Amino acid sequence: MSEKVKKVLWERTRVTNLVRNSASGNYYARVKVNGKLKWRTLKTKVFTTAELRVVDTQKVLRTQGRLLRGKGGEGTEDETKVAHYIACYEAQLESNSRLAKSSLNRAKDTVKTLVKTWPELPGKDVRKLTAAECVAQSRRVLKDGTGFIAPNVKTVRVGMSVSNFNKWVDALRGILKIAVETGMAEENCALAISRMSPPQKVLNLPSVAEFDVIVQKMATSGSKWSVDAGDLARLLAYTGARLREATKLRWSHLDQKETILTLPGTKTVKSVNRPLPLSPKLSEFLNELRERRGKESASAPIARVGSCLETLKRACHKVRGKDWSMTHHDLRHFFATRCIESGVDIMTLSNWLGHADGGKLAMQTYGHLRQEHSLAQAAKVVF
Repeated sequence: MSEKVKKVLWERTRVTNLVRNSASGNYYARVKVNGKLKWRTLKTKVFTTAELRVVDTQKVLRTQGRLLRGKGGEGTEDETKVAHYIACYEAQLESNSRLAKSSLNRAKDTVKTLVKTWPELPGKDVRKLTAAECVAQSRRVLKDGTGFIAPNVKTVRVGMSVSNFNKWVDALRGILKIAVETGMAEENCALAISRMSPPQKVLNLPSVAEFDVIVQKMATSGSKWSVDAGDLARLLAYTGARLREATKLRWSHLDQKETILTLPGTKTVKSVNRPLPLSPKLSEFLNELRERRGKESASAPIARVGSCLETLKRACHKVRGKDWSMTHHDLRHFFATRCIESGVDIMTLSNWLGHADGGKLAMQTYGHLRQEHSLAQAAKVVF
């Protein structure tokens, strides 16, 4: 292609590193990294959208460059190798502002697991990777796991858990997706791997009477923080909040009319706060706390401890024996179960729980409870 044709094909814009293909109308990022010119499509023909996307794309490309320099020296990367796209994927994770730190660390650990369980993968030619090869490796990993056995563990897991396997598959798909987007690979071979459906968790929750006994035993266990541990358990059970949400609650999150408690969004950095109407039990609990503690500032935490797991576990053992206990998240399930049994609809419950899927997860987790409640209510109908 002549220099004249090139000038016509690629149009400069007023934004640095942003160019437009005059033939297709699509915008591209053009960034120099490690002495090489990198091109990435921004997948839009709208200038204002491209202007926003080019900033993140530049960050990703330059982070990739830093990672590659650290692994192989400037300008030595081989873009035919999967290792190059693993570095690109890690760079995307690092530059993703929506990922909370804990989610980022889990994603990076999954990449390490992927390489550990498939050590030949980084050196493979991404153009020659096949779907059959990916499927065969996934079956082996699901069967064998990572081989790691924790010290002093009582039971040894055989194979890889469903959740870790699905993360493994997602990481491989994400890596190969970059190779497809850059034109090095024709297809994402990892799409041939089927993700596993997690087993439905059997909710073994206490009755209301049992929960009251558990809380009483927590509060009277004799430790320095026993009363506060019981308070955290009740806060989790009466709000359905996640642990990090509950521990971030302050008295300022309660509105002046004392009808709404605003739960702080903590699951991701983009999570928003959500209003929770006070139930009679939650209102009674908060009033009890204020009477017992006296006047506290608006910035004082409602929960005075960050965890109650061990105290909760010991109290559960006293109520039902050592074969049964609950976690912090089980208290969230307890809240949801009580809501459904009290007649709250799934969509309202989903909003209270902070689900962003329109009730899908709530239906999967608690749909059978709604059906059981409906049948129980039908049995009361008399003609």
